[in-house]
Amino acid sequence: MARLKDPRPDLDAEGQAIYDKLAGPRHGLSGMYLTLMHHPQLADRVATLGTFLRFQGTIRGDLRELAMLATARGLKAPFIWEKHLKPAREEGLPEDVIQQVLTGDLATAEMDDLYKAVWQVARHVVTEENLPDKLQSFLVEKLGEKGTVEVTAVCGFYRFIASVVFSFDVPLPDDGPPPF
Repeated sequence: MARLKDPRPDLDAEGQAIYDKLAGPRHGLSGMYLTLMHHPQLADRVATLGTFLRFQGTIRGDLRELAMLATARGLKAPFIWEKHLKPAREEGLPEDVIQQVLTGDLATAEMDDLYKAVWQVARHVVTEENLPDKLQSFLVEKLGEKGTVEVTAVCGFYRFIASVVFSFDVPLPDDGPPPF
């Protein structure tokens, strides 16, 4: 098993300060962040980027959460899916869109063109492919260049998170079977 032990007993003063800083707004650390605390400075920087992308970015919350769910589905990363299902609903992502992403069939999906485009971005990030010109142009028209870069960065960030979760066998946040 690739799980790492709980890093808290071994944290030095700087590491404990970082832990306390990250744990405060999250009411404790578990899962991926607890795993990253084996390298507190890295955990701190990852948290800074994650906080920016989740709470301070420019794209709408439903699009941001769709990018996360579509990346999770494309990578078959149930940890990310479970962590972002509730926020996606809270941000107003329609249930039918969530269910279509869960089934994974983009070709037959019936949804708003912008939702489809965000899902396509996630697919391209997951498969390490360039965004097609038509997709990029559509996104720039709808989200601007800043928003297009941001939605792509969200997908890439969660691809990174998936690598940590998979590499160290981070347990799912919810009991029960994985969603896929």
